[in-house]
This record gives sequence, C-alpha cells and structure tokens, in this order.
Amino acid sequence: MDIIYTPVKFTKMEHYVDNPSNLQYSTEGAACFDICAAISEPIILKCGEHIGVPTAIKTAPEAPLWFRVNSRSGLAIKHGIVTIAGIIDTDYRGEWKIGLLNTNPVGSKMDYTINPGDKIAQVELPFPYKAKFIEISNSEFEQLNTIRGEKGFGSTGR
Repeated sequence: MDIIYTPVKFTKMEHYVDNPSNLQYSTEGAACFDICAAISEPIILKCGEHIGVPTAIKTAPEAPLWFRVNSRSGLAIKHGIVTIAGIIDTDYRGEWKIGLLNTNPVGSKMDYTINPGDKIAQVELPFPYKAKFIEISNSEFEQLNTIRGEKGFGSTGR
C-alpha cells in the first residue's frame, strides 16, 4: 500500500525551542514524527509523577485526520518515561501539550530530566497517512479556527 502525504499546517508559538528533529520523520520508513519540549529550563519528572509538557506547536490537519501521541521507545525502555493522553483531534487548534509519566517507583532515585528541545514523544497519523508539514504565520493560523478552537484537556465534560 502506498503512503499518502497529507498537508498539515502548523504555527510556532513564541516559546518554541528549536530542534531540527521537531516535526520530522527520522527515516523514510518511520511511522511517526518526533515532537520536542518547548521549555526554557530543565524540568525534573520525579518518580511516579506526570506532567503536561508544552511544545509551542499548533496544527491544522486536513479533516478528518487526527494525531496519536506515542511513547518514544528509548525513553520508555531506558528511563520508564511514557506518554499519557494520546489523541489530538483534527479540530483542536490549541498548543500541543504532551502528557508524560515517570513509571519508576517512588523512592527509586530514577527521576528524569527533560531539557529544552528534547524529543519527548513520537506522533502518527492514521495509516497510510504521513504529515507534510507547512509552516504558516500565527495570523494565517488564526483564520483556520474551528468551533472547538483551543478548548482541550477535558473541555467537553466528564
């Protein structure tokens, strides 16, 4: 089956941290692209804790595609860091925040430091799609708003 490259418009927010790996497929055969932390200073993720890590990225994929956020195998296997809250809907226009959980037992001294620009997750579109990222200005992005807009993270109720 052939891969279908679909346009995904995106914009960078003011606190974006540059990393050439961000929004890139590592290899031609990679199913997922990398997403990086947009933080100004290191964050320590203590054993048993979870946090939402900002990315300073907003996207507008062609409907009806969504994004699935996955753990990076190296972070999971080597450090016990996994992603939580895994879908970014096609109509969401807010900043991507990646939920990370340190699965190591409390007291095990396996805290993990996330540095500015670190790869924190890998993201996929439904097969057979892959993203072709197109950067646009913030003002252009605002024109792509949806009914949902920036409402996320539990905004649709319990």
